[in-house]
Amino acid sequence: MIDYLKSPAKNEIEVTVFGPGYGESIAVHLGGGEWILIDSCIDPYTGESASGSYLDSIGVKPDKVRSIVASHWHDDHVRGISRLATKYPTADFVISAVFNDKEALAFLSAYNGESSSGLARGAKELFSVINTRDNVYPALHKSIILDDKFNDVSIKVTAFSPVPAAFAQSIAHLAHYLPKNGNSINNAPEIHPNLESIVVHIDLGDDAILLGSDLENHNKLGWTAIIDDNWSGKRVPATAYKVAHHGSYTGDTPNIWSKLLSPEPIACLTSYKLAGKYLPTDADKERVKENTQHAYIASGASRKPQMDKGQLKRLKDIATNITLLDTGFGAIRLRKKFNEKSWSIELFGAAQRL
Repeated sequence: MIDYLKSPAKNEIEVTVFGPGYGESIAVHLGGGEWILIDSCIDPYTGESASGSYLDSIGVKPDKVRSIVASHWHDDHVRGISRLATKYPTADFVISAVFNDKEALAFLSAYNGESSSGLARGAKELFSVINTRDNVYPALHKSIILDDKFNDVSIKVTAFSPVPAAFAQSIAHLAHYLPKNGNSINNAPEIHPNLESIVVHIDLGDDAILLGSDLENHNKLGWTAIIDDNWSGKRVPATAYKVAHHGSYTGDTPNIWSKLLSPEPIACLTSYKLAGKYLPTDADKERVKENTQHAYIASGASRKPQMDKGQLKRLKDIATNITLLDTGFGAIRLRKKFNEKSWSIELFGAAQRL
């Protein structure tokens, strides 16, 4: 169990990025004891959503969570998010506007059964929340997620994506993959490129935070559309950036770094390892480091034990519950007071400098 020590002061902004090697979630303290949560992954020590376990450990009451954002439907971003929705019932639940469309809801319904497919589990998580909560709000380019004053500082949280053209294309893709004759099947397709993700921008007045989700760049539907837009392309540059799509080149373009971010931002990554696919690659890491000297990764580990299969089987034959001491789970925590320019950086668990 990780000891996160004390909670942030009321006049501190905080961004904490959690990663277990497969999965991602983010907790943001907006000031005054108020929080928003973006996405969800599982804390291997508690078996619960990492951000929920974190807030419990530092003594945050449920009514202090203002919003929960599900950036998109992939399992590595929404595992446990239905439990977050139950844990924080007064929080607004924000989904990509793509999933407010009737065909998209039909897609989630069709793929919401139990399955070995991670994408099917993600569909089930979102579908269960949408069906059980009244305070669910769709977000599209320019949507305001939260606009309030915390600790006498005006904070505006907005969605940079999906842009309208990407919304239309995503709906068309989802409709194409709907099963015929109203059947429900358990093998959801992985739709590329990812254009439906919500990129979150947090305007702090004289600074900003950019949380890149898994948005990819494709013609003028992803990052390029955000940057070229007169509204989003001219927001306050961010000094803290959760790197998009686990650092992959598909979620990157040089103009993110030159137009949406300040020089030498703090860059936080999460890894992705599943079915032989690993992100970020060595080339991805080098590309990120070319853009900033301040890059950190929450975990470089797989969610599976790094142990010979035969040894693991023998252990399971004689033990009913096996817990790894090194889970590969880590967290990157950034904090600063509102009148400060520089972030303090704390690394927990498997988190490390890139």
